[in-house]
Amino acid sequence: MYETAEPQGLSGQSADAHWAALRTELDRWQAAGRTATFWWRDDDAGEMADQLDRLLILRKKADIGLALATVPTRLDDRFRSRMAEEASVAVLQHGYSHHNFATNGERKIELDASRPAEYVIAELAVGMQTLASLSGWAPVLVPPWNRIAPHLVPPLPELGFRGLSGLGPRQRPNALSGLRQNNVHIDPIDWRGREGPPRAFVGTGRAIAAVVEHLAARRAGTADAEEATGLMTHHLIQDDDTWRFVEQFIAQTKSHPATKWLAANDVFGLTR
Repeated sequence: MYETAEPQGLSGQSADAHWAALRTELDRWQAAGRTATFWWRDDDAGEMADQLDRLLILRKKADIGLALATVPTRLDDRFRSRMAEEASVAVLQHGYSHHNFATNGERKIELDASRPAEYVIAELAVGMQTLASLSGWAPVLVPPWNRIAPHLVPPLPELGFRGLSGLGPRQRPNALSGLRQNNVHIDPIDWRGREGPPRAFVGTGRAIAAVVEHLAARRAGTADAEEATGLMTHHLIQDDDTWRFVEQFIAQTKSHPATKWLAANDVFGLTR
């Protein structure tokens, strides 16, 4: 299963120092004649709301691709219509209903082992049928809470999925034959409230530390060098500090000559 990463912070430093640490790492990529690739995945989409409009406006301003992990049962007509206008937005499948089937204090999971596999697979198939008619549809599964029972992965290509995305450095480019994997690595939300209120901004230090950690591992070969470093956002719950960080992070990386932001179709080897 995919589990939440615990990035190391850079305590006692100013925000400028954190951004300088990122630029230093990108300078190392440039000195090596390499390009650091990034991609952007936003989770829990499906309804057209003010927060989603804010996200799409930010994407347009940044002029980069965006992948919306979309819950099939949350889809509404306004969302469907808006996607027809967003040529640079990919629609990925975020489970089926985003319902938590965990029990007894276990970590939240929808694609679980407690139900018969055929039930779970059937729901994913229905969800794919729901999303496949959307503009920008890409056959990539994003498990809710970034967790999926291992026995549910092998049937995914038979359903038509060609990509899988969780959280943390991947172990291999393909989860299995025909199923490209590219995860996300930067989570700017403090879900457990370690530094303040739950779901507030995690802080520039911890967020940038996660970026630098993955980039440095890619550069050194201790993580898959070809896995694009992924930014994960959650438009529905982000506070203003998180929104500001996302905008600044994209601007900082885009301005460096050793970086490239990829669209989801490039990340997963798909064609539109």
